[in-house]
Order: sequence, then structure tokens, then C-alpha cells
Amino acid sequence: MTRRIVTLMTLVVIPIGVVFSQWRENGRVVPNTPWSKSENGFGATLVFTDKPDELLAALEKPSPGVHLSETSTAVRGMPIVGVIYFTGCVANAAGNCELVARFTTKTPEGKLWGDPIEAELWVNLPPPGKDQLQLSKGNLGLVIDPGDSLGVYKVKAEILDRVSKNRMVLERDFTAVEAPAK
Repeated sequence: MTRRIVTLMTLVVIPIGVVFSQWRENGRVVPNTPWSKSENGFGATLVFTDKPDELLAALEKPSPGVHLSETSTAVRGMPIVGVIYFTGCVANAAGNCELVARFTTKTPEGKLWGDPIEAELWVNLPPPGKDQLQLSKGNLGLVIDPGDSLGVYKVKAEILDRVSKNRMVLERDFTAVEAPAK
């Protein structure tokens, strides 16, 4: 049985220097990758974490930045969460962003894994401040259950800023592996 859930994360603004290095290095723009892009003043990156609870706990403590346990491996029975960091959403007349995403996941066999997930990344909330990255509210939680295939899964996040009409597609793979014997 396949379990896929949308996980709501605590709102947090992260100083841009913490994660922005994925788009800039030594002041120079880093070329776009399938999972991290910057276009028309909007930027986003898709990251998998195997420790979402630690991320949430760290976000609740005041600090200049947050360490993220990033992974590209999903161990059977253990959750991983795909989070999106973004900057540059455009405010509507009320001063709020309307940033949404549609997540799809394909199995190692290339078949759609479950139904697409519609997520509100940042809706009816003000844009992050200048030079800040924002962790999206809506994210993608995944668990590889018994009977699910092992191997490389492909996640696609189709992001839409409903105000500016900017669209972005981020794609990232993770590898599902068997849990270690106990």
C-alpha cells in the first residue's frame, strides 16, 4: 500500500545566505539544475529531508540559520519529506502571495505513484522579505511501504505563482532502499 501525505511545516523565514548558495556562489549566479532554479526574480529549490521533525524543531528556535538533514535515499517504512524553499513570489492587491504546486511521483518502472498532490506553498501570506528564503507551508511527505518498488523514484513539483503567472518545474530523484535487518 502506498502512503503519500502532504505535510504542513511551520512558517519560517530563513536568511538567504543559508540556502541561497544553491543559486549563488561567491556572488556569481549558479546555473539552474533540475531541482533548483531562478527565473524572472523567482527562485525555488526542492530538497528531501529524512529528519522532518528535527527541521521543525530547529525552525522554532531563534538562530541565524537552520541545518537541514538532506537525503536522496528513502528507507522502506521511514518518512522523507520534500520541502521547497523559495524567494520572489509576487504579492497580489491585498499584499499576499498565491504560490501553489502540484507534486507527482513516478515509480522506478516509470508509472505514476498515487494521485498528484496539490499543495499551497504560500497562499494568503505576505512575500518573504528582501534577501530571504522561505520554507513553503505545503510539502510532500512520502513513505515506501511493503510491496512498493525499490529503486529510483522521480518527483516533479510544478510551481505556479498565481499573481505573476510565473511557472517553474522542479524535478528531483530519490532512491528507495530496503530497511536494514533488525
